Amino acid sequence: MTSKVLVFFNSQPVKAVDRNASDKTVDCEYPNGEKATLNIMHAGVHSLTGDHLEIRVATDRQLSSDDIMTAAQKFI
Repeated sequence: MTSKVLVFFNSQPVKAVDRNASDKTVDCEYPNGEKATLNIMHAGVHSLTGDHLEIRVATDRQLSSDDIMTAAQKFI
């Protein structure tokens, strides 16, 4: 079973990738060829309607819940 993972990497716009539910990491590559392995984390976000949404996120930077929610609305 696959699910979307929101990937925030290298100051680029967020992208959504499909990964197996059992996957724990996402591999990325910097423009200079250096490889990075990002851990997949689970972020819980409450919507304005009170719903709780569990979102899978991989990132190399600090994120706010607003960053995650905006990306989730776009991709999920």
